[in-house]
Parts: sequence; C-alpha cells; structure tokens
Amino acid sequence: MGSGPAGLSTALHLAKGSPELVARTLILEKARHPRSKLCGGGILPDAERLLQQLGLDITEIPHTDVDWAHFHFEGKGFKFRPDPDLPFAFRVIRRDEFDAWLAAKARERGFVIQENTNVKGVNVTGSGVKVSTDRGDLQAEVVVGADGSSSLLRRAILPRESLHVARLLEVVTEAGSQKSFHRQRDSYFDFIVVPQGIQGYAWDIPALVKGKPVRVRGVYDGNLQPFNADITLPHALEDELERHGLHLPDYTVEGHPLRWFDANSIFSAPRVLLAGDAAGADALFGEGISIALGYGRLAAVAIRDAVDRRDFSFRDYKPAILASEMGKSLRRRTWWARFFYSLRWRPFQRLFWTRLGPIIVWVMRHFLLGWARRQEGQSSKSD
Repeated sequence: MGSGPAGLSTALHLAKGSPELVARTLILEKARHPRSKLCGGGILPDAERLLQQLGLDITEIPHTDVDWAHFHFEGKGFKFRPDPDLPFAFRVIRRDEFDAWLAAKARERGFVIQENTNVKGVNVTGSGVKVSTDRGDLQAEVVVGADGSSSLLRRAILPRESLHVARLLEVVTEAGSQKSFHRQRDSYFDFIVVPQGIQGYAWDIPALVKGKPVRVRGVYDGNLQPFNADITLPHALEDELERHGLHLPDYTVEGHPLRWFDANSIFSAPRVLLAGDAAGADALFGEGISIALGYGRLAAVAIRDAVDRRDFSFRDYKPAILASEMGKSLRRRTWWARFFYSLRWRPFQRLFWTRLGPIIVWVMRHFLLGWARRQEGQSSKSD
C-alpha cells in the first residue's frame, strides 16, 4: 500500500534479492504518478548510497546540488556537509518527480503499480489479508503499509495508539530576495523558533520546479514535548518570510503531519509490515526520504525470510530495525530531539549554534547521519 519511497524501495529490494516474488507483488497507489507530494525534497547521501546499491542514479532527474547546509541561530552559525568526501551537501528533487522516477524503475523491473486505487479497509486472518478497495477486494499473503504518517493500515492494527506526530508548513517562493542574505546554492536551517516554544527550525532550501530555480521555505515543529508555544506555526512562518522581505499572503501555504520514530512503537503484526512514515521518520530534523528507502530494504528482507520459512508473524522485524544502523540513528535522533528542543533558553541556543560547530559536526557525522555507509561497511565485512 503506497508507491512513495518506502513502498517502491521495498519492491526494488525484493527485485534485487528475491526476483521470483516480483510477479506475486502488487503495488497500490491512491493517486497517479506524477502526483503532488508536500516535501522539501532533500536527498541526503544516505539515500543516494542506498539507491546506488540498487543500481539507480538520481542524477537522471532534474535536481539541485546544494553546496552547503547552514545551521544557524538568528542568522549566525556554521556550514556543514554530511559526507566530507562529496563536493556538495545534498541534492534536492521535488517529490512528484522523484517518486515518478522511482515508480518507473519499479515498472522496468516488472512490478505492477495499480494507481487510482483507494484502500477502504484491511482485514487480517490466519490465512491471509483481505484488502478492500474502491476497485474491488484483493487477497494477499503479506501487506506492507507504506501509506504515510496517517497510515490506514497502521490504524487497522493499532486502533487506539497514541500519536507521535510532528507538524510542518511549507511555501514555494521565487529564487531570490533583495533583503535576504541566503545564497541560492545553499540551504539554511535556523533554530530561531526554539525559544518561542516551537520544537524545530525554519528552513530555506533551493529547488527546481519545472526547470525554474525556486526556494522551498517552511517551519518544522517536532511536537515532542507538551509545551505551550508562544507563537503559532503560521505566525512563525510569516515572521521567517518577513526576515527575507517576503509576505506570507503572497504564497500558497501547505502543511502535513509527520510521524516520528519511537523505539517503543509497533512496526508489524502478523502478515503486516509498516515502512516509511507509517513506521516513523526522523524526529530531530524531519528527514524522511533516506529513512523510507532504508525501511524498504529491511521490509524486503523480512518478506523474503517469511516466504522461505512460511512464518508470517514478522516477530523479528522490529529487532531488525532497532539493530540496523538506520534504527540506531533514528533512536539517537529522537533522544536528541527530546533533549535539545526542551532547551528554550535563548543564550543556550546562541552558544550551541555559534560556538560549538566543530563538536556538532562530529556528532552528526558519526552518530546521526552516514548510517547507510556504516551499514554497507558492516555488510562488506560479513561477506
């Protein structure tokens, strides 16, 4: 269920490791590619490394190479590249183009993607899963819920679960502003909103829309602690745009929830796996694309093992997530988000971002990011 990065990654990893399952796999999508998807579109080196392992090259898609990622407080801080061996920080690809490209790659490998199909309900029995859609009922041995933060499949297996949901607002603006000091080739993450009680940051990244350079701007609120913020998310976005000589009423504002990762959560049930935002994304930065691709790899391994053993309990899926380098990174990010965003004292935020840059860079490279490279290194040693 779902043909975003998590669902398509699951399929592509199945094609790589268990090609005999391709003909037995159906991918359901409620819309039709290319479909609109709210997301900044940042593709971190972790994501690109996973795609390269699948033989895919994202430079086939129109993209923006972001020169540096700036981490600031009130416009001052340091610049950073997740992988010091690369001549850029990360790439930006709009999600409608990225997902459509990934879907095309899945089709090339023999997968059927049934678009314009709305799932109405899911009923799990001992012998299989009945998926009810507006185009009829389907029977499956296994269902992967890669249907986003508001996952219908997650609600089906966990009807009374408490939510762990971040909030985001986003606008797309013209590329330049005379008042702004931001460089078009750089991205910016400013934690100016933390003292106001918003557990996140304001962002500004370059992108291409139909070949035209633009800026994607927004505000992320991890919403991890039950704080009373001094400002609403729309007002925080309005203030951020005003800093750069822009006016919020001139643009279309979009927003969406983001389920963040909780190690105590549920990631599977008999015959059901959750992946991507349905399982939980990054709580610290709200980064989800590389995480979704990583879930796909783990889900494909779990499905292959289940089919081989004829054991569809998926009791090993959660331990596999938590033991993976991706899972370790997500646990650390959730811990840091809870700790860091609780420190609303303005002098601390100023000290943290303007004086401790080298320490922060070291922590991010060794503990928070780069998990795909570490996972690849472990796999090489075991071969």
